[in-house]
Amino acid sequence: MIKLLIGGSPCTYWSIAKKKNRETEPNGIGWELFENYIIAKEKFKPDFFLYENNKSAAQAIKDEIKKRLNVWDGSLFMEDTGARYIEINSALVSAQNRQRFYVHNFGDVGQPEDRGILFWRDIKEKNYCKCEKYKAKKTPSRIRMWNGGNGGGSRYTCKNITMAEKTGTVTTNQDRSICAGLIEFEDFFRYLTVEECCKLQTLPPDYCKSLSKNQAYKCIGNGWTAEVIIHILNGALKDIPRDEKIVVLSMYDGIGTGRYCLDKMGFKNVEYHAFEIDKYAIKVAMSNYPDIIQHGDAYQVRKDNFKI
Repeated sequence: MIKLLIGGSPCTYWSIAKKKNRETEPNGIGWELFENYIIAKEKFKPDFFLYENNKSAAQAIKDEIKKRLNVWDGSLFMEDTGARYIEINSALVSAQNRQRFYVHNFGDVGQPEDRGILFWRDIKEKNYCKCEKYKAKKTPSRIRMWNGGNGGGSRYTCKNITMAEKTGTVTTNQDRSICAGLIEFEDFFRYLTVEECCKLQTLPPDYCKSLSKNQAYKCIGNGWTAEVIIHILNGALKDIPRDEKIVVLSMYDGIGTGRYCLDKMGFKNVEYHAFEIDKYAIKVAMSNYPDIIQHGDAYQVRKDNFKI
């Protein structure tokens, strides 16, 4: 039996996208959420663990995470026992630029091979109707946002992606204020579809079919790029028999991407325990994998009687 701990505490409080009250030191709500992961690690005692978060988190926070997860500092005596820290851009395995850091104890997994995936060729819905009802209305605010139709005029520049290679990071909504999800073709604008967002996260295009469009955007934007997770997990599990029992504790599970990854890797005997409170994320996870065991609020790991 293999015990695996995976998780990425919500980056809401640490991301550079947060304009007010962003946490830049290892304290506050964001840090308490990370502490739940540490407590789960101490109690669950996994053979392998994987932690993920936004690369834009402040250096002081990342340094303390490295310390708490015993990241190898180059010392010979820690080489076999220390964890590894790695930053990976999802663009290597997808058509989405998504910068994240990962801490794991799987040895040196290295960067994924660049698969050369392009949005216009591999992701864009080929049958998307270019007709009036799909054109975004050019209100005054949107005209400013798009710089009169010639691309965004701010740091969130809307690149013409008629023949583009990569999109920006998939966000939790199609945000009109910062051009998030906006794509510009030769003569019209539109936003990324739910199916395109799923594919950008290297999930099946119908993975979030159980949700409304707005809720699907939120859940996908909060999720992982599956092929990055698979690349890292292969560092620990590539030689494990596919019928070996894998007991997983997933912290802040979201839409069950970890379960999807193990399924795609071919593991047939997975006992998957998830901590998640968003009802829409849970709905997606359970619609795809009804065998997931849901435990609710991650703060429950602090209870004296917590046990998986």
